[in-house]
Amino acid sequence: MAYSTAISDALAALFEASGIQASFEERAQHGVFVIRMKLRCRLQSAQMIVLVRQDSFSTLTTLPLTADVDHRLAVAEYLTRVNWGMRNGNFELNMADGEIRFKTYVHVGTGEVEPTGARLAVMLPFLMIDRFGDGLIDVLFGLKTPREAFESVQA
Repeated sequence: MAYSTAISDALAALFEASGIQASFEERAQHGVFVIRMKLRCRLQSAQMIVLVRQDSFSTLTTLPLTADVDHRLAVAEYLTRVNWGMRNGNFELNMADGEIRFKTYVHVGTGEVEPTGARLAVMLPFLMIDRFGDGLIDVLFGLKTPREAFESVQA
């Protein structure tokens, strides 16, 4: 087993206490939780994968839409504007296939999972997608420039 059961147990307890339904699977290099969450923005939903390793965990929250080739540079500009100054986590764009996701990382080391930090790492992606998702939709469909879309979600 190449992941920490203490970390996965702490996350499972956090999910249960928060009312989050998560499935768990053991893989060769890590444990994996999968969470699907409904959103308030026009994207409507996102899926999170929580990768548990020996001394850390990370979240990868993918969006249900991808950026087509014609809009990838605009999406990259929008996400760069959104990411600027963000203290925890960040949006990523795969320029090869257009996948968009939000990533967080928590180093636990040999200690215990700190509940507040773990809760933030799990909830932050959904909160950020809710906050910036409508602007992203506007850029994905060419309705606004990256700057206009960013300014519209700053209010």
